[in-house]
Amino acid sequence: MKNFNHYKILADVFRYPDEHFREYADRFLKMIGEELTHKASMLLKTVERQKELSLHRQQEYFMKTFDVQAVCYLDLGYVLFGEDYKRAQLLVNLQNEHKVAGVDCGSELGDHLPNVLMLLSKTTDRDFAEELGFIITTPAVRFMLTKFKNINNYYKELLEILLEFLQRDFTGDGLAEYAVPEQAFNADNEFVMPSPKSAICDTHCTKRKSF
Repeated sequence: MKNFNHYKILADVFRYPDEHFREYADRFLKMIGEELTHKASMLLKTVERQKELSLHRQQEYFMKTFDVQAVCYLDLGYVLFGEDYKRAQLLVNLQNEHKVAGVDCGSELGDHLPNVLMLLSKTTDRDFAEELGFIITTPAVRFMLTKFKNINNYYKELLEILLEFLQRDFTGDGLAEYAVPEQAFNADNEFVMPSPKSAICDTHCTKRKSF
């Protein structure tokens, strides 16, 4: 199976900032220098500027982006489905996958972006990883980015990098019928609310197409 260790590094930079945030940022920059060299010089200035903030300022910045009067949210099931039953279904099934892969979700739900990225880094099921990457994570991140239109934000740049990795790693081979339609990626929409066919984890669609 393809090595997805870079998703652990990406997961860490989307966590609520703690005393390790500069360490996470340094690992991120090192990875970009190795994996996406064309982005390295641009990101160096952005990340170094963010690292200069105190921990308290880092936490305030994170909260203003994702919590208090949030630009967008980090819970992918909510981004996709809102409070629709499909989010609850996704959470139940993701929790099972987290348990199998040995991912500790901590105090967050299973669809929290860092937890989903950790799952991508640790799962050994190629079919599941492709579904999670192509059907759930990529469209959710694309939609999140629509909320940052005309906004300069550190996390916007991180999401753009994440999307580049996702589109490189998960091409949706054999999954085209489960793709979210382009009209869903509209910043005026509250949620993506894709086709019910996007209810990942009921089955592995590459094994049993019974959505």
